[in-house]
Amino acid sequence: MRLALLADVHGNLPAFEAALEAARRESPDLLVVAGDVVNGGPDSGACWQLARAEAGLLLRGNHERYAIDLGTPAGDPVWLGPRFRPLAWTVAELAGLLDDVRGAPIEARVDDAVYVMHAAPGDDHAGVFPWTPDDELAQLFAGVDAELLLRAHNHLPFHRTLEDGRLLVSAGAVGLALAGRPEAQWALLTREPRGWRVEHRSTPYDVAAALRRFDESGYLDAAGPVGALFRREVATGSHQLVPFMRFERAWRAANGGAVDGRDGDAALEAALAEFLRPRP
Repeated sequence: MRLALLADVHGNLPAFEAALEAARRESPDLLVVAGDVVNGGPDSGACWQLARAEAGLLLRGNHERYAIDLGTPAGDPVWLGPRFRPLAWTVAELAGLLDDVRGAPIEARVDDAVYVMHAAPGDDHAGVFPWTPDDELAQLFAGVDAELLLRAHNHLPFHRTLEDGRLLVSAGAVGLALAGRPEAQWALLTREPRGWRVEHRSTPYDVAAALRRFDESGYLDAAGPVGALFRREVATGSHQLVPFMRFERAWRAANGGAVDGRDGDAALEAALAEFLRPRP
């Protein structure tokens, strides 16, 4: 059996198209898209439709959950704050598709040997890293009877063998790679007589075309400062949003702003300008 594992597209259509083309060349028996297809880039609707057309197994992740929640009349009002304007763009992109998004599973068994999830069983937001302690991994993946555990979510490609012998594979991100290079990351898994062979792949794509979509689609005007940070992540292949959010909370606390970030775009833009200010 051969599996192609793609995830964390985040609305980056050129990256997704390139990764899919590369994966198809490997003739996998199953192409899996393990969630977070949407939100971040300007083309969430097109990416979801492409995932639906191409994937043999399509999961939803935490960003699909955010879009479902905002798209629900009784959704959490926190999503209406200025930090989440990219999400409003995403929900508009998914007009007519939210029922399909809602119907996608959050985890699934491929066969007796393979279990796929976005982050961890029953948890679409659990952080798992190459350095996560063995006892934490044992707790997160307890009760999953499968020799191969496939996940995504943290945008870092790695694999490691758990203490009980199960193989855990975490795909890198197709659309928002954060390992220092703006490439589309995915994984190819091949079952061999001695076990599973894991190949982490990085596929070059037209980053300039992806950035033009940010610039020409109207996304940046609609998505505000946080949308600009998503663009920087695509351009650099490096963390921008999470470091900014940590910086912003400290900056607001030091400058008398509302720590919950609901005091409008002006404060958010001021925090972003300070975050991006060159330092000696």
